[in-house]
Amino acid sequence: MFGKTTNTTGFVSYAGDDFALKLPVRWIPSREREFSDIVLRYEDNFDHTNSLFVAAVKSDKSSITDVAGSPEAWLEANGDRLFGLQSWEGSTISEGGFAPGSTSAASILDISQVKDAKGRAVYKYHVLVRTADGDEGGRHYLISTLVANGKLYTFCCCVGDKRWFKGVKNDALGSQDSFTVA
Repeated sequence: MFGKTTNTTGFVSYAGDDFALKLPVRWIPSREREFSDIVLRYEDNFDHTNSLFVAAVKSDKSSITDVAGSPEAWLEANGDRLFGLQSWEGSTISEGGFAPGSTSAASILDISQVKDAKGRAVYKYHVLVRTADGDEGGRHYLISTLVANGKLYTFCCCVGDKRWFKGVKNDALGSQDSFTVA
């Protein structure tokens, strides 16, 4: 009655100044900017917990390995910025499975160093962050970062744990896998 579906992939292509990626079709542009170096931010039109951004900041380094050395070192240096800090201080007795005195935990589920199509080193991460006040059971962060064209590019997609297992995992992984820099 209304015509045929023309896009069955679930993604739409996006091409920025120096990068490209596939965006989940249900996601919409967002004006929010957690950091000043964010050049693109989208969020799920149904659940704003799910979002992604691309940040680009000038770098005098020629490779991500020159910036941080190892994938673990880069995550250690940028974890607070990406995941935030525990803002509550007090005494707890292992509340919700957290360590005593803690109400948040981050678990690295996957960490790797790969090469992109141009042979550049790319650090990739999958981190699950849980907090005592969360209603999603935690948040999955998919992160890719590399240096190209005199800039450090960081792709970050955040998806709530409950949504992750209801299919948004495919949106997040599809976007991360499609992220390329010219």
